[in-house]
Amino acid sequence: MAIENPENNLSDKSFWDEYLKKYQPRIVERVVFADIFEKYLTPNPTKTALEVGCAGGNFLCYLAKKFKYQAFGVDYSDGIETTKILFQFNKLPEPTLYKKDFFKWHPGRQFEIVCSFGFVEHFENFPEVIKKHADLVSPGGMLIITMPHFAHVQYFFHWILDRENLRRHNTKIMNLKSLRKALTGLPFEIKYLNYYQTIGFWTEKKNLNGFEQFLNQAIRLFCRLVNGLFGYNHPNPLISPHIVLVARKKS
Repeated sequence: MAIENPENNLSDKSFWDEYLKKYQPRIVERVVFADIFEKYLTPNPTKTALEVGCAGGNFLCYLAKKFKYQAFGVDYSDGIETTKILFQFNKLPEPTLYKKDFFKWHPGRQFEIVCSFGFVEHFENFPEVIKKHADLVSPGGMLIITMPHFAHVQYFFHWILDRENLRRHNTKIMNLKSLRKALTGLPFEIKYLNYYQTIGFWTEKKNLNGFEQFLNQAIRLFCRLVNGLFGYNHPNPLISPHIVLVARKKS
């Protein structure tokens, strides 16, 4: 997910290189947002799917395996090689990968599906990031963007337990209005724009001390209780952990 664009980038290449050093491939059977993919996408081996910020590759691998798409990915991190490893591990055709700065990358083509997962919120120039995604979608194609929802109660959880990770995210744009506004004037029809899941929590912080471990366990217990009471599929602006956009480019 690294981008060589320091004036707008809230995380840098070295962070993602280090983050992916301990990567271990797995058999990809199902991923978060699979229900969204299955509702709005159809299998077609002639279609191309591009993941922006593809290092790690779980989502791109799922799209290639489930929908038979021709897989493409772009990422500036050295960890982009993990995507190739994952495809090999899952016995899939090798993806076409570009180790490039997304903002300076000009592939000279468009793709039927363009997607990113937890990418756009790492930048201050949010409209520019969305526009770059949108330009890469072919007419009639689909744009899928997800980001974490570190606002309201979720912001409090991360502030008390993982402020360093919070600083790597542009929390100001973590709402439906920001995505809708960023698409204004672009030739897209929004098919789905909402919060995702009822509640959930994760932290990137390693080596939690005793008190932090207690807080982490308490938050996770709270999440389990809420999900037990209300179920897992009640999107809401207060405690939902993700935001998802699906939009179709007009032909």
